[in-house]
Amino acid sequence: MITSNLLSFASSLKTVGFVMGALLILMIMITVHEFGHYVVGKLFKFKINEFAIGMGPAIFKKKMKSGEDFSIRALPIGGFCAFEGEDDDGDDPNCFNNKKPWQRILVLVAGATMNYLLALLIIIISMSCYGQTVMGGGKFIEDSAYVGYTLQDDDLIVSIKEENGKHKTNIFIATDLVASLNHKKQGDIVLVDIIRDGKQIDNVPVKLRCDVECKNVTMVSDCYKALGIGSTMMLKVTESKWFKEGDYIKKLVDRGIDASETYHDFEEFLYTYEDFISVLEDKKAGDVVTFWVGRTGYEASVPVMVELDENWESVDKSSQSEVLAYFGINSFEYGYYTTAKYQKLGFFQTIGHAFGYSIRVGGMILKTLGQLLTGALGINAVGGTVTTIVTTTKIISYGFVYALEIAAMIGVNLAVFNLLPIPALDGSRIVFCLIEWVRGKPISRKIEGIIHGVGLIFILGFAILVDVLQFI
Repeated sequence: MITSNLLSFASSLKTVGFVMGALLILMIMITVHEFGHYVVGKLFKFKINEFAIGMGPAIFKKKMKSGEDFSIRALPIGGFCAFEGEDDDGDDPNCFNNKKPWQRILVLVAGATMNYLLALLIIIISMSCYGQTVMGGGKFIEDSAYVGYTLQDDDLIVSIKEENGKHKTNIFIATDLVASLNHKKQGDIVLVDIIRDGKQIDNVPVKLRCDVECKNVTMVSDCYKALGIGSTMMLKVTESKWFKEGDYIKKLVDRGIDASETYHDFEEFLYTYEDFISVLEDKKAGDVVTFWVGRTGYEASVPVMVELDENWESVDKSSQSEVLAYFGINSFEYGYYTTAKYQKLGFFQTIGHAFGYSIRVGGMILKTLGQLLTGALGINAVGGTVTTIVTTTKIISYGFVYALEIAAMIGVNLAVFNLLPIPALDGSRIVFCLIEWVRGKPISRKIEGIIHGVGLIFILGFAILVDVLQFI
């Protein structure tokens, strides 16, 4: 009992540590953003009242020699650089709104620039130490119709281009598959540069196995199916005699005997529900079926032996819901045998690929926002601050390299998002500065203040809404 309690306490401490790590990443990115505003503001002699790390009540505050207050606040979910006269007009010539529009624009852009530069530095460090992530398929489905036009298990995909060699797309992230394969048809041939057994092989012809029609950036499954990457049933379970929540069924293993009375195992990969039911529909009460199942927390598969009882005889095998209910499975979704490894690059390649990767991530963020506006992507596909912290906590638990990757993504995300012309964000304030620059006089500060105030309420409300939807 004491050992169990100690293990539980140690696990709780570990979880708290990951949460603190997630908060630290978020705070570093926000602080760097505000520091960008601060540095350029000081360069142009803007009057700054306070530079704060965190939000809420101050737990530490000190007046600096330069005149502004430096504070650390109780809530590690934000920060600010408070300029004098930022939201109204003042008499001091060094007030924010009394400075020239182009100077204000540079101050506003500096925050996002610092986020991007830090993210780029993190990507360069990550690629230098570990290499560039290259994704591929851990298991490709064998099909006689595609012999000579398919990839092999554990092939890593470097790039994809048209059969004529044009429109080459480097594959940095999964959504790049959408960019390279979307709207292609079954039977189309693409040329894939791969890494196989540590060696790069270029222009491997791959015949697509289905049409690819991805309505948004998250619908990568069509791309996986088209390339022939194997799928697996990811189970949602509340109570089952055999399966657990998060299990994924990999293959059937039937112990058989040949003419020489030598025992051996028959193995069959089960990629779809149709494969699953096909090995069961002829089984009778008393039969035993053994599945290899991937289970969270286990590095290797575990055997799950299912002994069918008399209730199996009354199950309608043509009814998916009845079959799943018999096994205690609420529902399932398809996962795919994707894999990823790190490929070491030379110095100049690392720099070039780091730029390319950061730009691709920024583009993905813009596409996601655009598809949210058009309705191609549901609102439940995004999350707010709480979701960001929860997701970051989970990712950094996988290891330091993943902490670097999520930190870089958050940095690029903040850089792109803050430059959008949404009221209350830096992008919107830049728009007002540009209007003033062109007109020669500002729009009413009162009207601008109202617009930013409404925008802030909208952003906070939206962040809370998407967080709630994620947890629901």
